[in-house]
Amino acid sequence: MSEEKQGNRPAEPVRVVDRRAFTSEGERRSDVPHEEPAAPPPAPVAAPGPPPPAAVAVAAGPAAGPAPKADHDPVSSAHFQNLVVNLARQAAANLGAARHPLTGQIEVDLEGAQQMIELLQSLRQKTQGNLTADETDLLEGLIGDLQMQYVAVRSKSPGRP
Repeated sequence: MSEEKQGNRPAEPVRVVDRRAFTSEGERRSDVPHEEPAAPPPAPVAAPGPPPPAAVAVAAGPAAGPAPKADHDPVSSAHFQNLVVNLARQAAANLGAARHPLTGQIEVDLEGAQQMIELLQSLRQKTQGNLTADETDLLEGLIGDLQMQYVAVRSKSPGRP
């Protein structure tokens, strides 16, 4: 930092401490105390994912398919559910469920909505058999609701059959 930002304090020299436990030859250094690795912190409990927007209400029944694996990480599950909900929100926004953030107008982008729905369908296909029941229900419900909304918006669009 410059002296202007530090004020009138004298500059202290930077001190670098080598804490590596091994030398470049792979030998344990004698001047570094050997520490046992700390126990890993407990995994945080994932809060339930955010509910889908009102335009993308989930009304899914039990999903068919193989039983989910029992070794799911709650953090990964929360991240997956967040990804799915974000894609669904984008699809809903493309179907006119939300106003454009810059113009304030409701815009319909059927091609963009179809692309988001296809991404969700690809996720469903690629993760088949690897999801928990909650993840499967969320994904199936969102895809079904978005497909119904897509058909409804498409049928109302002028110039579309």
